Amino acid sequence: MDFKQLWSLFWLSARHPRFVIPTIRGTRKTVAICNKHYGKKQHLNGPENAFRHALWNMLIVHLSVQRGLPLQRSLAWAKRFTDWHEDFSPNAPLERAMDLHNNRVGRDIITSLCGQDEEQLVTQLLEMVPLSRKRTTLEEIKRCDTVLVHLE
Repeated sequence: MDFKQLWSLFWLSARHPRFVIPTIRGTRKTVAICNKHYGKKQHLNGPENAFRHALWNMLIVHLSVQRGLPLQRSLAWAKRFTDWHEDFSPNAPLERAMDLHNNRVGRDIITSLCGQDEEQLVTQLLEMVPLSRKRTTLEEIKRCDTVLVHLE
């Protein structure tokens, strides 16, 4: 990260201090789970990457709610933080759209599975990975409401 990114992250975190710990924990757990299940494949643009983005959002929300933060505020925070990440880790437009889409799918899933434990959340999401749809245009990504999408 450069200075501008660090400064932006500092102010984003300073304005939402109660979400910092769940976000750090969610990020670490996401990396560990993805490394365990997919290794380096998660860094490509396949279904494994879709899983990582959805899981990251799910765990940020899940851990925030566990700390007593309201679900709607936790969802708003996860969107804000992961959108920030996409802005400061720029990708090609199609990759960015894929990441934002899978982030949203993760937030949608956690909304309906909020009472479940982490293991159940991961299991539910792992079941969605084989159903991930390959897309090649922005329009195709926009038409996939509730499923994970990938490019490769």
